[in-house]
Amino acid sequence: MRAASWIAALAVLVLGCWASGCAGGGADAASRNATNTPTGAANQRGAAQPLVANQPANGQADPAKPEPEKPSDVPQAQADYIPFEGGLRVYPARKVAELRVVLLGNQTRPLEFLLVAPGGATHESLFASGAKGEHLKRALEMIGLIEAATKRSGRGYIDTPLGDKVKISVRFNHAGTGKETIVPVEDWLFDVLRNGQPEAAGWVFTGSFEQYDPRLNRSLIESDMKGNLIALWRDASCIIDNARKNGVAPDCYSPNPKADGIPDAQTEVTLIFEKYKD
Repeated sequence: MRAASWIAALAVLVLGCWASGCAGGGADAASRNATNTPTGAANQRGAAQPLVANQPANGQADPAKPEPEKPSDVPQAQADYIPFEGGLRVYPARKVAELRVVLLGNQTRPLEFLLVAPGGATHESLFASGAKGEHLKRALEMIGLIEAATKRSGRGYIDTPLGDKVKISVRFNHAGTGKETIVPVEDWLFDVLRNGQPEAAGWVFTGSFEQYDPRLNRSLIESDMKGNLIALWRDASCIIDNARKNGVAPDCYSPNPKADGIPDAQTEVTLIFEKYKD
């Protein structure tokens, strides 16, 4: 009897557990099974959805994880040029430097500079650029040109400027034909003493002056302090100077309004620098 009573009591306990707590556990299991089915997931608010990397459920790009920038057509490591700020590029293999500039034009007074940078005398220059004189100087060195070992001083100096000779051309879209055209930059200048274009004698890489400033612990180039890069009326502070005999005379040069196909003022063009060949 005692064994039969113990077995009966155990049976009652098991049945009671099944009717209460164990039945609840079975419901939870059923619920979990339901959410593991597509229908259960659809009916479950806030159920986790499978996501593609960097792509939320609504199909829109995740602003917190923007798409990577697309690589340029020619990676810099594979490009044939070295860039500087201000639109200056150097092509070492070709021994050419190119600089994007703006044709100023419409000056009301004679020109004293061919090219100036920010802070320079734009009212007396044919072109303006955002490039630094220091960078233009390095660019000319990279294409094999050597600056003057002996420096001149002042403006309108009589002694001939020294240094390697530079050929400067301008590349532009011809105003008449619309075609890309390259001409010597002298074509866009007028020499009043010659009553015509300046002679095609090239320009001179004088290199300006480098002065050490102990406060900054670095050298400063005078061309950058004044903002003038290429001189028409001789200026020893410029990177490139004018060795023509009329370069000693002020008020000698002006824009050539009759230059073939010259674009309107404020047009962007490109100056090309190469070693001058006599």
